[in-house]
Amino acid sequence: MRHPITTDTRLAGTAARLYRRLFRPDDPHGWADYHCVEQPDGNFWIHTHGLGRWRLPDLEFTGVPHDMCSHAHQLMFAIIESCRDAGAAHADGDVEGVFSAPGQNFLQLATLRPAPRGDSEHWNTLRIVDWDQPAESGFAARLFASHIAAWAELAGDPIQKEVMCRRALVIFPGHFLEMTAGADIDPRDADLTDLQYRANLSIYLSLVEALFAQGRVTEAIGYLEEAIARCPGWAQAFRGWLVANYRRNDAFINFWHAADISEICARCRPAGMAGSPPEQKATGFGRKKRKPQRARRSA
Repeated sequence: MRHPITTDTRLAGTAARLYRRLFRPDDPHGWADYHCVEQPDGNFWIHTHGLGRWRLPDLEFTGVPHDMCSHAHQLMFAIIESCRDAGAAHADGDVEGVFSAPGQNFLQLATLRPAPRGDSEHWNTLRIVDWDQPAESGFAARLFASHIAAWAELAGDPIQKEVMCRRALVIFPGHFLEMTAGADIDPRDADLTDLQYRANLSIYLSLVEALFAQGRVTEAIGYLEEAIARCPGWAQAFRGWLVANYRRNDAFINFWHAADISEICARCRPAGMAGSPPEQKATGFGRKKRKPQRARRSA
């Protein structure tokens, strides 16, 4: 797919790239070109040219909504630096790491697929899609939702946090997982990678926090029940730990003391849902052997 190269499609201008080349010569932002091209459906195709300098293929996101373009650039830069540090990026390889914010309690997962483009300018481009998904799946909704989740954790303004969380839920509302999902998590040092990828759990918890901070208790409890219904195993483990360790008298703690997880699941989960359908496949994080292409684990 050929496209014009203008100041509207090019992410960084000549001056910015020259500055990085002179003062940060190892920075791929200065040597590669980053293009943001509007597609016929109004979404954007964001891709690179020139990563061959680091023996990497060029990368792309497709189907990116307009308000997600800046997030796409941040994710693209983080994934490029991760692949460069790992020394490789190959077709059908997986990448995982902390791509968004330091301190986030989950890793982010993606897969690199050959982009179905036949023109000579983009023949060697790999498309970044959600983990284990085909190239045709397009927009990496779970990856972008996890990016917003990481930044929402850092938002000090509860109204801003709420806006971010609601946008992430539009992108990916999360699946209802099997009843045991998250039951083996240690709440004291929880790794939410699997639950975030499949259920968008971190976003629900951040939205609950934002609503409680605004005094909107009924709404907060509603979203907390949505989180419980999606990850019942996690809820059982978290409730047991919370009740054993906290005695303060507030709406959040009181809810957990009184919560009947079985009743919440019966009321909020889809009727007749006994297990996890194929599209909700567990990531197997920590158990499945992935290809040895790994992203940097610290930001």
